[in-house]
Amino acid sequence: MKAARRSVYLSVVAAALAAFLLLTAMGSRSERHANAQPAPAQTVIIKDESGFTSAFSRVAEAMTPTVVHIDITGTLVQQSPFGDNPFFREFFGEPQQWQQRVPIRALGSGVIISADGYIITNNHVVANADSVEVELYDGTKQKAKLIGTDPNTDLAVVKIDPTPNMQYATLGDSDEVKVGEWVIAIGSPRGLDWTVTAGIVSAKNRSEIGALGPAGYEDFIQTDASINPGNSGGPLINLKGEVIGINSLIVSASMGSEGLGFAIPSNIAKEISQSLVQHGKVVRGYMGVNIQELTPEIAKSLKLEKQMRGVIVTDLTPGGPAENAGIEQGDVILEYNGKNVESVAQLRNMVASTSPGQSVRIRVLREKKEVELMLMVGDLAKDQLTRPQVGNELLGVSVQTVTPQIARQQGLRKAEGVIITEVNKKSAAEAVGIEKGDIIYRVNNSAVNTPGEFNKLVAKAAEEGQAVLLLRDMRSGRVGYISVPLR
Repeated sequence: MKAARRSVYLSVVAAALAAFLLLTAMGSRSERHANAQPAPAQTVIIKDESGFTSAFSRVAEAMTPTVVHIDITGTLVQQSPFGDNPFFREFFGEPQQWQQRVPIRALGSGVIISADGYIITNNHVVANADSVEVELYDGTKQKAKLIGTDPNTDLAVVKIDPTPNMQYATLGDSDEVKVGEWVIAIGSPRGLDWTVTAGIVSAKNRSEIGALGPAGYEDFIQTDASINPGNSGGPLINLKGEVIGINSLIVSASMGSEGLGFAIPSNIAKEISQSLVQHGKVVRGYMGVNIQELTPEIAKSLKLEKQMRGVIVTDLTPGGPAENAGIEQGDVILEYNGKNVESVAQLRNMVASTSPGQSVRIRVLREKKEVELMLMVGDLAKDQLTRPQVGNELLGVSVQTVTPQIARQQGLRKAEGVIITEVNKKSAAEAVGIEKGDIIYRVNNSAVNTPGEFNKLVAKAAEEGQAVLLLRDMRSGRVGYISVPLR
């Protein structure tokens, strides 16, 4: 027993002695703080085998001299904003018409793409220009010549006289761009010239922005690289120093950068700029069909797989390339020239970028059987000059069938009529106040339920000089007749 107590006593003494020696060596907390000296934090060293940390600065240094600042002076014509609603006009009559010419100053960006001084920018930068002045990175300024514009892609080309120190950019392959890839944007946001911002490719093939209207060809690269007013027309660049897009627009409630920037792919920019330089205009392919998305509801009604991708043919232009190739109303277009068809916008873009006269293979689904056809692509501009306009072109609208789903969304008792999906600027429809979302039930007292019926009835009405539409106003929900003068 005594031995056990002695053992415990010795253990306690040993622990106390050890604690005393430790405190003596370290000193008290106050003594430790008193003796401590300020010291820098330890430097974190990250090995950079591929040089990523300097990639942005190297690309910026190489590409900034290819970017130009563009100053615009011009004139804008303002129209009366009153009386756009057809029911307003019905009860209060035509508003007093007036126009006012307003001088404007604007700025944008551009990128030099050739040794002889051709510059790509946005159509909306130079659309109302009376004079275009370009400032190069070295500070030299000169008047630029407008070569051509294409509102349907928001692209334009201007030209300057090359200077000895001028540098130009290389257009890369935008089809090879990957979502998540690092990119930089260079431009003059809010007049701050040659600003460099960085981000990633957020998405590709954005086609439902609605910025270019129903006639536009949208296929944007989305990026979170900071883009603001003044960046328009400047390049979006990958870390190889290649231009993979032309910055065009932002989606923002504040009109500032919210990480939603959109650039026109370089492959489209290359094709359009070459056409503008060579022809002064854009030459586009033409198929001669009216098409709409193959929604799950439409697929179900046609007893197709709900997840099937493609577009459905709602009508054909008589004597057009599609009809001559054997395409029929109700066909589902699955493949165009070896590529799967995913949407209306994608097919429009593919057809438009095909050279007129080229033969392409079309794969369609007809009565649950796949059929392959050969189509000779037409020339859109020549076709528009030689063929009579169909109803949607005469009225200046795009329409689609009112499906049960649309009827439920609109609070309608049943699905009937066609709904307006787009209204063209300065069209007959816009002139009388027809708006997107309005529903047309009858044309000259004939019921209409498909885009094909609508086109035929409006074309027939045009022979008499006007179309009388039974229309449901999207804003008020009221239904009434409205007369639309047609040429």
